[in-house]
Amino acid sequence: MAALRNAAIGALRTAGVTNIAAANRHHARGSTRPLAILGLI
Repeated sequence: MAALRNAAIGALRTAGVTNIAAANRHHARGSTRPLAILGLI
């Protein structure tokens, strides 16, 4: 689980996010948002 969390934080930082907690809340609200930040949608 820690590896998945670290991967998610790394993806957010690569996308230029500075507030990780706010970004986690934002992306948790929609099922496609995490895929969009990875460029899969």
